[in-house]
Amino acid sequence: MLEAVGITPNEERFYRELLAQPQAAVAELATAAGLTPAQARHAVAGLSRAGLVSRRGGSSRLVPAPPDVAVEALIARRAEELERARLAAAGLVEDFRRGSRRGHSTELIEVITGREAIYQRSVQLLYSARDEILMLDKPPYVGPTENTLEYELLARGLRWRAIYAPESLEFPDRIEQLRRLRAAGEQSRISPGLPMKLAIADSRLALLPLTTDASEDEQAILVHPCSLLTTLTTLFEILWERGIPPSDLVAERSVEADTDHTLLMLLAAGTTDEAIARKLGISLRTARRRLARLMRQHNVQTRFQLGLVAGRGGLTAEP
Repeated sequence: MLEAVGITPNEERFYRELLAQPQAAVAELATAAGLTPAQARHAVAGLSRAGLVSRRGGSSRLVPAPPDVAVEALIARRAEELERARLAAAGLVEDFRRGSRRGHSTELIEVITGREAIYQRSVQLLYSARDEILMLDKPPYVGPTENTLEYELLARGLRWRAIYAPESLEFPDRIEQLRRLRAAGEQSRISPGLPMKLAIADSRLALLPLTTDASEDEQAILVHPCSLLTTLTTLFEILWERGIPPSDLVAERSVEADTDHTLLMLLAAGTTDEAIARKLGISLRTARRRLARLMRQHNVQTRFQLGLVAGRGGLTAEP
């Protein structure tokens, strides 16, 4: 348990025995802790350096330091070391940026190959964000469609804006996942024709997959500050403005609520009749009959017109 503050397992076992038997000799404590004499000597030396034990006067008797005071001091010391490491990392980042500016422009783009490597860099990118994550989300998916890391980052106060392709809504439980994410703080839109997957952290780094299939030979690029990153960020903002807020689609509704609300939002997002039928759990014929009724109800001639007006928020499922 104390390894996090630099205490080895042998040292911790010896220290625990000393707390339980403060009058015992070193040999007795070693036996109780299951240590050899040599291991016990190393443990005492390490505990002495950490300030967890001391010797009484000139005797060989060991005195344990109070755990609350001693461990708190170790934690403070470790926190100070971590802060120094953080400051050193900041200096390394600045060195890296200066080197990138002096180097060739291709150094502003890193090519990452392999599914596992891409996953690791995506996690690093998300954890590096301090203000906002921008995300374009579309199939195919390698793993689960729900990003559990997003809940952790939202709980930290990070802003998260995501634009979903309509086809992503066809996956099982996807709409329910969007409801949970919105409840956790995510802002989202639905936009047909998303050109790519994309993740941007603080307008500072972007991860852009290059391959469209979920294979072991996947490739992606990590984009550092440059004109390409600016272009990707601008593209996201354009798609965001044109996207459809899924408030009606992901809002909690009673069991008795008419499924026409969901049908309209799926239609506005560019979803096909077949996909609408699958999502609603109804037949294709029933889905088309509902669409025809809604077109008559709202005095439009085509499903395109119905989807267009629904996307502008001008339709409801009520007559």
